Amino acid sequence: MNNYSTLFSLAGRVVVVTGASEGIGRDLAVGFAGAGADVVVCSRRREKLVEVCAQIAKTGRRAELFCLDVRDARTIGQLKEFIARRFGKVDVLFNNASFSVRKPAWEITEEDWNGVFDTGLKGLFFCCQIIGSLMCDRNYGKIINMSSTYSRTVAQDRSVYAAMKAGVSHLTEALAVEWAPFGIRVNALAPTAVKTPSRNLSEEVQKKVLSRIPLGRFATAEDLIGAAIYLASPASDFVTGQTLFVDGGWTAHG
Repeated sequence: MNNYSTLFSLAGRVVVVTGASEGIGRDLAVGFAGAGADVVVCSRRREKLVEVCAQIAKTGRRAELFCLDVRDARTIGQLKEFIARRFGKVDVLFNNASFSVRKPAWEITEEDWNGVFDTGLKGLFFCCQIIGSLMCDRNYGKIINMSSTYSRTVAQDRSVYAAMKAGVSHLTEALAVEWAPFGIRVNALAPTAVKTPSRNLSEEVQKKVLSRIPLGRFATAEDLIGAAIYLASPASDFVTGQTLFVDGGWTAHG
């Protein structure tokens, strides 16, 4: 008889999280550790990563930090070498690093466009390719890409961000098909608006967002951690090429 209590355990697994210095990325990194994983936290801000490592250490799990700019594929290559040297493997890659611009489409500059796509799509792809090659060597791995409800819906002043996130979900499907023979599962997580301490929304904006969420509340970090652990764990070994919407019914609502 199967021991279903271990299906969602990450014990013995090495998880890499980009964009892990604060917000959702930080919470996810600590959540993975709570499920039993050792975690490599990555972002451009070392001082913030030191704090995240200290938080992970409280769970009793191992934490390592690596200063990474996903816009530069050379530093991703250095991250690969770091992981191989420190752990000898990687089981899960969570691509959380992103960049957002909230502007009318008429006002988007080339710099805005490059910032969104170089971080959220180009950087994500090369993390998948370079870090995923370590998974290929072992014929097993999980890649989870942070998508968004805007991969399927649109909103005012979010055209470029929505286009990038649609690319993330479509790229997720393409890589899942191409890399399935190498034992690599590729999925995406798509939240609606997440309430975090650093996110200050006007009362008017909050009401507008909540009117689109049938469950009547914002997402929380805990909502995302549960879904992320599922996609990272053995429970989802037969799931690939999917975007899991953790959105309170936002996309179903239209």
